[in-house]
Amino acid sequence: MSTETQTRQKTSISGIRKKPFAVPPVKVACLSCRRGGARVPRSKRQDNEKADYVKIAQECFDESVPTMVKPGAGLTQLDLSLDNTDNLFDSIFTAAPLPQPIELDETPRAAGSVRRYHCDGDILDAYYIWLHPFFPILPPSEATHPKDNPQLWFPESSACTFEPRSPASLAISAILALVPHPEEGAPFSEESIKARREAAHHFAKRTIESIECDSEMPDSSISPAQALVNGYSHISRPAFHSRVPVELESVIALSILSVYEYAQRGNITKMRDRASQALMMAMNLSLHDRGTELDGFAEARRRIWWMTAWPFFIKSQQTILLATQFVSAVGRAVDGREDWTDISTRMQELHNTIEPLIAQANTWTDVKPVSTDSEAMIAYSLKQMSKIKLNSARIKLHRYSAFFDIPVFSEKHCDLKKSEPFLPPSSSTTSDPLDTTALTNSPSPQSCGCSSSSSLPLQLPTLTSSVSPPNSTSSASTMTEYFHPFPFSSHDSSRLCLNSALAIAAAFSVLPLPSATGPLLPRTMPSFACCAMQSAYALLMVYHRTWVLCHQQEQEDGREKAEQLLDRCEAGLRAILEALGNYSVAFEALGGMRDQIQAAVDCLRLGDEV
Repeated sequence: MSTETQTRQKTSISGIRKKPFAVPPVKVACLSCRRGGARVPRSKRQDNEKADYVKIAQECFDESVPTMVKPGAGLTQLDLSLDNTDNLFDSIFTAAPLPQPIELDETPRAAGSVRRYHCDGDILDAYYIWLHPFFPILPPSEATHPKDNPQLWFPESSACTFEPRSPASLAISAILALVPHPEEGAPFSEESIKARREAAHHFAKRTIESIECDSEMPDSSISPAQALVNGYSHISRPAFHSRVPVELESVIALSILSVYEYAQRGNITKMRDRASQALMMAMNLSLHDRGTELDGFAEARRRIWWMTAWPFFIKSQQTILLATQFVSAVGRAVDGREDWTDISTRMQELHNTIEPLIAQANTWTDVKPVSTDSEAMIAYSLKQMSKIKLNSARIKLHRYSAFFDIPVFSEKHCDLKKSEPFLPPSSSTTSDPLDTTALTNSPSPQSCGCSSSSSLPLQLPTLTSSVSPPNSTSSASTMTEYFHPFPFSSHDSSRLCLNSALAIAAAFSVLPLPSATGPLLPRTMPSFACCAMQSAYALLMVYHRTWVLCHQQEQEDGREKAEQLLDRCEAGLRAILEALGNYSVAFEALGGMRDQIQAAVDCLRLGDEV
């Protein structure tokens, strides 16, 4: 029996004749075989059979095709009118389950993707959108409106993608790879996070390799003696930016990688290493000793060395450095390695330095400039960063005087101490008289993750000459031996810390977002994230004290004022959590800061329910 005869006998139940080949024949077969054998005359299709075939085919077409060409192909079209919404809702949730939508494409296109770019020009445009508003290390953009043109790339894909050669382009790509692609459907899935993390680290490693390549001298491998005479390397590749000397790109790359190691990988050691490398390389290029030359690269050199021509931003950075050094000095005094008299004098001098700067910062307007003016937006961002750093410096300065640096977080962040595991006192141990005003029915810190905040004293003790711990079990008679070594009372320092904490939260909330489109717009280059922890610490401590007083307050007026202060503390904590949540979309290490604050806030909420 020929192939044609067999085919004629095979018909479907509906009477539709199947094609002679369900699977096409191999292409090398002869023409007659590809036609199913020699041509055999066959009878003409009857008109009624042809009509039935057309009718059935048309019905199939009518049922399936129209839904495939509408928006949301294969999905039920929704009626978004608001009429009879309640009845519609009830009918949907009491009816039988709806059928599952048709899967048109099983290719995994929405998970595990990475943002990449086609060329250096696209990477540079993306820098001006995502990095430049917060880290203006390059000259102003030559384009009026830079456009973000990311490529959706999957690590398992074999498609060829652009690989930058410039250290600056590679370092920028490392940061951009951490930002989810706008078409990524599951940006917080483990697969997507891992893909972005590995892609960013690939670019970071390639950056270091490129820096090494730029500093390599060919004579070192051929004629080392001649290399020693020449003493410099020649970079033959094209520049990444038309107004940035090619030899300065390594300084830019190391500066960016310093923030990458801190915010993404949480590696403080490598953060210092990258920053130190950038500093030494910049000094080797004499960026710190430049005159007032006005050539085409003058702006690039100034920005790479200072990153801003605005001196107030530099002052804020210098001030927070002095405050950090003061915290270290207090720690040495607590350990008995430094005199408290010097600490008191130093605190007063630093306070006199900080207050005029904060007063000046408070005169600035919080009105954002027009988004099309990129340099005005940068100035606005730097002003908010200056406010954050100055107020963080004031919290560092007054933290010991206000709260005795009692830990509230279960992990060590920045210069904030890590809390010890909570151990309930035994029945034979004399209770601490300082803890009599603390909450006795607070939830266990082991269950809520807020360390020992349930036993925080309402009024913090002062220090002794022997530096007794704040939770000392000494008797009440020894309390008279305590003295306060700071020139400010605990009340005054607490008030200053509260004002600064709220100012930090407000400044974080008004920082501009990247001028891009997409469901997620994380800010980048969070070099001042520790300031958020300082703010949260002060707000949590004030909240605890106020909560205790609120529940002890008998007068209605006093209770209302306490509740108003609690509301302000809660609003500040929410702003800090939102800021860290925005940063943690791209930078994983900052997620730990957010989680620590969230755990402490959750513990306070549990206390409210008691």
